[in-house]
Amino acid sequence: MTKKLIIAILALCTILTTSQAVLAKEKSQTVTIKNNYSVYIKKEKRDKPDNKKQISETLKVPLKPKKVVVFDMGALDTITALGAEKSVIGIPKAKNALSLLPNNVKSVYKAKRYQDVGSLFEPNFEAIARMQPDVVFLGARMASVDNIEKLKEAAPKAALVYAGVDSKKVFDKGVAERVTMLGKIFDQNKKAKTFNKDIAQAVLKLQKTIEKKGKPTALFVMANSGELLTQSPSGRFGWIFSVGGFKAVNENEKLSSHGTPVSYEYIAEKNPNYLFVLDRGATIGQGASSKELFNNDVIKATDAVKNKRVHEVDGKDWYINSGGSRVTLRMIKDVQNFVDNR
Repeated sequence: MTKKLIIAILALCTILTTSQAVLAKEKSQTVTIKNNYSVYIKKEKRDKPDNKKQISETLKVPLKPKKVVVFDMGALDTITALGAEKSVIGIPKAKNALSLLPNNVKSVYKAKRYQDVGSLFEPNFEAIARMQPDVVFLGARMASVDNIEKLKEAAPKAALVYAGVDSKKVFDKGVAERVTMLGKIFDQNKKAKTFNKDIAQAVLKLQKTIEKKGKPTALFVMANSGELLTQSPSGRFGWIFSVGGFKAVNENEKLSSHGTPVSYEYIAEKNPNYLFVLDRGATIGQGASSKELFNNDVIKATDAVKNKRVHEVDGKDWYINSGGSRVTLRMIKDVQNFVDNR
């Protein structure tokens, strides 16, 4: 055997040994995260304020997991943006869940290799048991005591990680926390920092714009099957006030799941400078109603309508996929572009 051949064989052995060591290290490595979230005690009483249980734990999660199930659509957006979509093996596709994804996410996960694990509210435990994922990313809609227990039975080795934005935190900070967590889990910290920086810069730009406009008043309304519901400034859409800088005309409204039913006269009385509208029916495929509702002489007399300052937001982004890195940036820029021209 020649000297060159011996050297080549030794080099190859070294490469193989190193590669195996790296793979073994990746397989055994974990990251530690704080997993703090609330779950519904009884699924049928979601709207009751006393129907929640707080969970606070420290979890060890596999680094760069190979088999991931995702129930939070905002997290799915971030995972995809991080380039970790190959780790995903299952997402909710039942009850038209796939159609509720942004186009740039849906185009990826419509492939058959991504299995159906139920709906946004109800997991398919049998499917998950067959998959035996390393990690299940929980979403707010399906996070109940019963579902958590059944997931533990179906996939006993899986880390159950809550991936929704913490509603107790200021929206952009909550998003940054989740993006950072996912960047840590998928070993994409640099990308995560870039996403968070882009969001922070977009927030700052919007804040300066609203400040220059004298912090105008605003109201966020949901149109739902022919009904108008105002949204509390402390609710899921309240970041346009707490972060963006608009002044809420309904600052004392209590927080509720879908909002407070109001009349046309209420909106006319509050008379906001800006009116933001989300058509829930159109978003979830139950029929649009916002245009019909706002074709009303009482509302037409408001400053927002007269000055063409009524903006219908993208329901998929704001209602279903909120919290994703790209979705959040889109939402902020959407508001920015609207106020720039009004």
